Amino acid sequence: MGTDDSSMEFDLFEDARRTLAEFFMSEGRAPIEAERIASYIIQGVRGVPKLLTALNDVELQDREQVRSALSSVLDNASAFGKAKSTILGIDDGSVH
Repeated sequence: MGTDDSSMEFDLFEDARRTLAEFFMSEGRAPIEAERIASYIIQGVRGVPKLLTALNDVELQDREQVRSALSSVLDNASAFGKAKSTILGIDDGSVH
């Protein structure tokens, strides 16, 4: 992925994060809470495009690319739980 591609990808995720934050604020969330939820969600989905690309380009000898992309997605999956806890007002005991 070239510099322009990673910059465009960053911009895409940043725009999505801002839109989500605005959505949550329009739903009555405090700005800091809306930003936190949006950040968790974007953190959780950030690796998905790389995983999809790796799965579509997979060859038996290139399994490490799939393994790496899958690992990234799974490592960030906990962000969805944090977003859900925040949305539902559940204190999971973690520090935000």
